[in-house]
Amino acid sequence: MNLPLANMQLQPLQTDLHDRQRFDCGVHEVNEFLHKHARRQMEQRINRTWVLTARAAEPSALVPLLGFFTLTHCSILRSEMPPETTSNRYPRYPLPVIKLAWIGVQSEHQGGALRIGETLLMEALLTARQIVMRTGFGIAVITDPLTDKSEQFFLKYGFQRMQREFGQRRTLFLPVKTLQSL
Repeated sequence: MNLPLANMQLQPLQTDLHDRQRFDCGVHEVNEFLHKHARRQMEQRINRTWVLTARAAEPSALVPLLGFFTLTHCSILRSEMPPETTSNRYPRYPLPVIKLAWIGVQSEHQGGALRIGETLLMEALLTARQIVMRTGFGIAVITDPLTDKSEQFFLKYGFQRMQREFGQRRTLFLPVKTLQSL
């Protein structure tokens, strides 16, 4: 992992090790997912959550989280793709994608010099790239931003708006070609 500080580590969520309950990124839906649903959905094999931590000072204490991301898989329709990427080379039936379902940074670390949000996004995209490269399927990474701030964050890193809405915003799309160039 290419993390900014040596004392940070990215690892799969472990409820007996990681302190989910004190995590607060300032967005209720993101906090609620991590607090109430992440563990169960991993056990159900619906998705996978990775957490970024600073190593705990006390081995017996739960490790506080700096941030996390969750990946899952889903499908999209060719007609939902951004207009500039739609091509007749794709069939009309549902197309496989990796979904960056959740991403959050502990409030006091947002916008800081450590760039934890950027680190988590890059790790999520590298993980998605590994999935695509190992399995040979998946045409993109998609995500559904919950706030204007998160939408601008993803657009800054090359995501494009799709012809698909989630809430009051459009789903965002990053083609697999971009992943392969990471």
